[in-house]
Amino acid sequence: MSTVRTDPEREDLVFGHRIDWEVAGPAVKFEGLSPTAARELLDAGYIDPDARCGRSPSMAEMVAFAERYSDDAVPEGEGEMSVHGRVVGPDQPDSGVLIEGVKYLGATSDEFVREFATLFYEAESFMLEKDLHGRCWFA
Repeated sequence: MSTVRTDPEREDLVFGHRIDWEVAGPAVKFEGLSPTAARELLDAGYIDPDARCGRSPSMAEMVAFAERYSDDAVPEGEGEMSVHGRVVGPDQPDSGVLIEGVKYLGATSDEFVREFATLFYEAESFMLEKDLHGRCWFA
């Protein structure tokens, strides 16, 4: 079992400010996090690479997918890739940062469509339209 870091720096990386957990509750949702920021969280130990949300791929697989189709990829580099999820309070049993899904807006390749469908077809919410968008969410 891996140990996930829960110090307040993770909140700065995700939200740009610290969270008052006594007011916020057990978790705080986020959207629009860049693949670069997700990689930084993973590499710094704020995300358990093997964790999953329901039937999702592992956190490491989701970050890697987002990176493959981010600003540096072609033709996907013309679109916008982000991840969404929740930061869990440091006193909760499954604390850390959890990625619940990915969102991509823009032109897509056949390879992107195939990989998106293969990785995320078991999501609770799954949307994929070639050359328009892809979004998935796992509980």
